Amino acid sequence: MIAAFDTLSAARRMEEAGMKREQAEAVAEAVRSAAGADREDLATKADLADVKTELKADSASLRAELVDRMQSGERRMYAAVFGVGGLLFAALKLVP
Repeated sequence: MIAAFDTLSAARRMEEAGMKREQAEAVAEAVRSAAGADREDLATKADLADVKTELKADSASLRAELVDRMQSGERRMYAAVFGVGGLLFAALKLVP
């Protein structure tokens, strides 16, 4: 979880350390802005759950497509085997 950045406390600590008030406030605000910009890129638990759901759906779809292609290839293989077997049988019948 991201904690809020307290600009007032940070500016006061920098001022107590010897920094001018204007500089301390500017640095604290810059840090707050930078931290806030990064928050937009972070994923929430809901975002991750959505992605997980999408991946499961995609996985199921890909699995179904793979099974279909394997079955199609298997049918073609059997057709080729029976075709070659038929040709061999026909050739043997034609040879005296």
